[in-house]
Amino acid sequence: MSGRGGHVASVPGGGWQPVERIEASQPTLVRFVAERTGSQKLFDFSSFPVPAGLQRWFARAFARRTGPRSGVKATGCADNYFATLRAFARWLAGADRPPSGPQELTAAHMTAFRLRHGATPAGAELVVQLRSVLRADPELPEPARKALLARPPRRARAVRPAAYDECEWPLITTALHADVRRARDRIRAGRRLLADYRAERLPAGSAEARLGSLLEVFDSTGDIPRYANGPMTVRVSRAGGVAAVTSMLCLTLQEMAAFCLLLCALTGENFSTVAAWPAVHYQPAGRTGDAPPPVVLVEQAKARRGPEREHMVVALEDVPPSLGDLLDGGDEGGQLRSPLAVYRLLIELTGTSRRLGGHRLAHSAYTPKRSTSSHHWVEGVAPGHVWSWAHSHGFPSSGDGQEPPRPSVEVRRLRQTVIERDRRPVSHTPTTMNDRYLATSPNVQAESRVVVGDALRDELGKARAQQAAQVLTSAFVAEADRDLDGAAERAGLAPALLAGLVDGDHDTVLAACTGHRAPPGGQAGQLCTASFLGCSDCPNARALPRHLPVQLLMADRLTELGAHLDPAVWRARYGPRLGQLQEILGQHTAAERAKAREATTPEQVALVDDVLAGRWDLR
Repeated sequence: MSGRGGHVASVPGGGWQPVERIEASQPTLVRFVAERTGSQKLFDFSSFPVPAGLQRWFARAFARRTGPRSGVKATGCADNYFATLRAFARWLAGADRPPSGPQELTAAHMTAFRLRHGATPAGAELVVQLRSVLRADPELPEPARKALLARPPRRARAVRPAAYDECEWPLITTALHADVRRARDRIRAGRRLLADYRAERLPAGSAEARLGSLLEVFDSTGDIPRYANGPMTVRVSRAGGVAAVTSMLCLTLQEMAAFCLLLCALTGENFSTVAAWPAVHYQPAGRTGDAPPPVVLVEQAKARRGPEREHMVVALEDVPPSLGDLLDGGDEGGQLRSPLAVYRLLIELTGTSRRLGGHRLAHSAYTPKRSTSSHHWVEGVAPGHVWSWAHSHGFPSSGDGQEPPRPSVEVRRLRQTVIERDRRPVSHTPTTMNDRYLATSPNVQAESRVVVGDALRDELGKARAQQAAQVLTSAFVAEADRDLDGAAERAGLAPALLAGLVDGDHDTVLAACTGHRAPPGGQAGQLCTASFLGCSDCPNARALPRHLPVQLLMADRLTELGAHLDPAVWRARYGPRLGQLQEILGQHTAAERAKAREATTPEQVALVDDVLAGRWDLR
């Protein structure tokens, strides 16, 4: 079965055989096949400075770790594992008694290697790579395996790349959009010129007709007119050269890189994943009429997710027409803000190069420069293409060392920026996004400090709103004796109520109450049933100087209870009350507190004991 534009699924023919990884005649030679490109590379373990038994074992372990069911899909990853095994072999060769085979490897060998190389970041990475290769190897003795896996080497904490700020991000995206638009206008103009030439609508002998004839040759053969001995003809030189002619129908390497970077900036996907997007995609049912569907599905692969989960499907969405008009003012060039529009434009502009080059990926280009290791038709985007694009536009590389006036172009920073802006997972789990991308980001940490600070200030405001009872100091009581009406107005109380508070008619245990039948949160007229300890933060409570001895006794007893109760229980039950009492006590002078301690009576001590024992609580 197949989707729209896909290929019919099939099984190999009856004579198909998988590629032989290790040949019987050469047991130290391993063939690695890259899954995406199909390229092959031979890894020779016969050069390792160890006995033949260990060489053959290294080859078998390498073949098992880089097999089709493993997560190793690229040649570069296989190169890293080969270099790791070679370093381990060289270290074994320098041992006092080098083992002759895997059965002679001991825990001492692994422990010594781990301690020798685990002290530096580069050495720790080497140990990690060796653990990855030999973790599940069936020929490694169990004691040696346990020693290798006993304690992971200390690795330097990975530092996430900083996201681009509001000034740097437009510099890069504007340059990317400009390159994509120039490529679109040039190739569409070249195709119109070729169509006019084929329809004989161009004046004979004109410059347009001569250029159209060159485009006809290139579009039909994949090459430009040349002399019999190889050089290009004079007509090509007069038209501006090979690059000028071929770029009328194909993307350049830098423009292909611009498309890939722009798609990374729009989607937040990994650069290597976007660079390997196929040209074949699935289009669900579109809008009514002739409008294209608002979404297409593209297959992609992330090898690091493992063989069972590496294949994924990404949905490229279009910007709604109303929002697109609002953002872009109806200009067609502005529609490149949509990842689907950019992907469709990429498929459109690479049609010629994919047809002539036999490419299956969406990213395809033509380069007039050809070396011994490359071809004119280039498929997929490599890091070197990104570096070339960045430097041609005045963006420095990340390793230039000096403080540049413009930001460096790094694919990891592009992805980091998108994730920080959107705060949604992109081909990973929410846990990975939070722990690896957001939690270690300096920008997110700074924002988090602001959020935490605001929350703490908000909680502090709530705590202050629920602060200790209002304190009527000795000076205020003396003022009430002189001018009751003035003191009552300043305290917000009725004169008769204030007089009753001063005379002690409304005392509880720790304070006096202005409304025992109007408890906070209760119904009017309802008798307050709260514990007398709750008076320390009640808005109806007023603390007067005569309550100071009982308050001091209660604060001392609460402090003593902290040594005899579970800390969590004490903090939840008595910690807030002690803090409120200390706030009340702090509004009295040291002399007043000392005098109150001297005036403590046995009846007050018994009163505090009864309150803490619950004998004064209403059941």
